[in-house]
Amino acid sequence: MSIFSSSDKERLAKYVIDLYKKFIPVKALAPEFGGEGEAERAKVLEEELRSLGLKPKRFDAPDKRVREGVRPNILAVLEGEDPSKILWIVGHMDVVPEGDISLWKHPPYQVTVEGDYIYGRGVEDDGQAIVIALALAKHLIEKNIKPRINLGIALVSDEEVGSKYGLLYLLEKKAFEGHGKNYFLIPDAGSPDGSKMIVAEKHILHFKVLVKGKQAHASTPHLGLNAHRLGMKFNLALDELLHEKFSEYDDLYEPPVTTCEPTKKETNVENLNTIPGTDTVYWDCRILPKYSISSVKDIIKTFSYNFSSSSGAEVSVEFLGEDDAGKPTDPQDPFVKGFSKAIKETRGVEVKPIGIGGGTVARYLRKRGYPAIVWMTCDDTAHQPNEYTKLSYVISDIETVFYYLTKLA
Repeated sequence: MSIFSSSDKERLAKYVIDLYKKFIPVKALAPEFGGEGEAERAKVLEEELRSLGLKPKRFDAPDKRVREGVRPNILAVLEGEDPSKILWIVGHMDVVPEGDISLWKHPPYQVTVEGDYIYGRGVEDDGQAIVIALALAKHLIEKNIKPRINLGIALVSDEEVGSKYGLLYLLEKKAFEGHGKNYFLIPDAGSPDGSKMIVAEKHILHFKVLVKGKQAHASTPHLGLNAHRLGMKFNLALDELLHEKFSEYDDLYEPPVTTCEPTKKETNVENLNTIPGTDTVYWDCRILPKYSISSVKDIIKTFSYNFSSSSGAEVSVEFLGEDDAGKPTDPQDPFVKGFSKAIKETRGVEVKPIGIGGGTVARYLRKRGYPAIVWMTCDDTAHQPNEYTKLSYVISDIETVFYYLTKLA
């Protein structure tokens, strides 16, 4: 079902592209990535919100690592007929680095439009959420249409590195209190037809394995203890053990199993004729919520102790970070059912509630009892070279949210 007229779509399309061109070229990289944070991009978006007639409110998280000394978060509200309820559209302003520039066919921080495709670092993750929110507000204001409930826009920092200076800071400051019943839409993942609605996430566990042996010349291996060989044995055996112990299947999630992946490996020696005395490998686990993070950690600690005892090497495990997923958003929640109906009636597709392994800010909202869904139309090009979205996806998403706010909320 088409909600907007062709002229509305043309006007929105022009605004979306113009808006992308305003903020995508303004880098918003966390200090962990060598950047100066989101302050400059926030200035552009705050000015844009004011130009729409909204009154943005800043919540600046102190961070001495960046030039401005703060990581900005912006909230703005468009009043609806029933101010006792509010739909927040949450978008994060920060992006990940562009990576190997030679893999890009267009400059990553220069928005390039080719037909329906819009290229640039952050146009999908999470610029799409930003343009959905602002273009929707602009359309409602220009058409003098009052949504059934309040529309809130939340532009946050630090999502790519953990949200300490972003959504978690807003929750700490109780920024969403006083707005009545809060519903949260996070356009930060989805599917090409808009049918997948993310209502759950997996636990996350990151850890580092350090195997210590004894360095020696490669021609005299009997004088050393090869940490590289022992590291391979340990990590392969741990990989098999974790997938054996945590093998349950849950078809709510994609993929439907616990995943534990060895990822980054540090350099052990610089030259090829030396037996390494140390071996370091990092792991990323996405754990089905039916298991506890502590149960996975216990298996890892026990296995590392037993391996050390039997191999003669010293194996140490450092847990770098963990994040509990919280309870899923109830598929029977009125917000979920209402927004599912909006998707079905505007897209003609059956909505499929799913869980994912990726982490979004929705987990922090769910843990505090807020109904939160992650949804948008996308081809999942986040963090890739030649990241893109489609203009038709963006316009369709705006239509769906508009329909929910004006017909079903």
